[in-house]
Amino acid sequence: MKSKSSKSLFISIALHAIVGVIGFFFWFSTNPMRDVTGINAVLISEEKPKVRRITPPKRPQVQQPTTRTVSEPRLKILTSNAPPSHRGVVSAAEPAPFQPFGELNVGDTVGPATTTVEFEGAPRVQKSIERPFVKKPKTETRPKSRLVKFIEAQEGAQRIVYCIDLSTSMQNLPEAKLRKIVNLMRDSLTFLEAHDSFNIMAFSAELVVYQGNFVPVTEDTVSAGAAYLADIRAQLRAKGTDQDMLTALTAIAGTAPTIVVLFSDGIPTTLESPDLGLVGRHATGNGRIFAMSIGMAPNFPGAVMLKQLANVSEGELWLVDR
Repeated sequence: MKSKSSKSLFISIALHAIVGVIGFFFWFSTNPMRDVTGINAVLISEEKPKVRRITPPKRPQVQQPTTRTVSEPRLKILTSNAPPSHRGVVSAAEPAPFQPFGELNVGDTVGPATTTVEFEGAPRVQKSIERPFVKKPKTETRPKSRLVKFIEAQEGAQRIVYCIDLSTSMQNLPEAKLRKIVNLMRDSLTFLEAHDSFNIMAFSAELVVYQGNFVPVTEDTVSAGAAYLADIRAQLRAKGTDQDMLTALTAIAGTAPTIVVLFSDGIPTTLESPDLGLVGRHATGNGRIFAMSIGMAPNFPGAVMLKQLANVSEGELWLVDR
């Protein structure tokens, strides 16, 4: 009984000692965390990122040609009559003797030297003389209207009559549209050549002719004719029986023009029932008729009449605003 009690005492003391040691270490590790003023931190040193420096290459034009001295042979010249091997290399029994260069300029061009050969009796070739380049001033080209291009397409001297319809049916034409047609006619005057001639006719209650005969083309006559066209409305009376393009073409035919530039709405007032065949007959003796109109569709009756005049006379119809 005594031995059993001593063994139990010994075990109890050992267990208490173990529990005491474990409790001491547990208290020591948890006690600092109970202090609210304490801060637990782990300091870690951060390594700086490595920066790789890249040196840009030198610009080719900055690099200077370098020279080096060859102190020992670096090249062996092999000569042999043996055929090429399967690797395409020609072998030689012994290398040919090689003399090293004193100094080699890497920047020099490698190639054969220039040789001059003179032939007796050969013709001498003169060296070309370089002339300084002279920049020519730009020449501005004036734009040409369709009317100007039609007149320039005709061969030889031209006798041109500018005929303007200002009858009752044209009284409601906006001033801007009439001004556009008149400016086209004035512009074409400045393109006429010295061997050409022109005249101007307008009709409303009467036929008004600019000059009794064709006017030769000069700087003064072109300027005067352009001024007359600019004030064409002032040359006509508003009262009286209207004239139309057919009576105007009959009067113009007596002067034997080569081109008639006719601006009209194409509505004849002297015919009760306009007939295309009758309208076409009035083109006889008037050369080529360049008909002009504005503010109408191609299928408008007046446009059809003007087209017939142009076709019969081998002329042209221009609806300006189209």
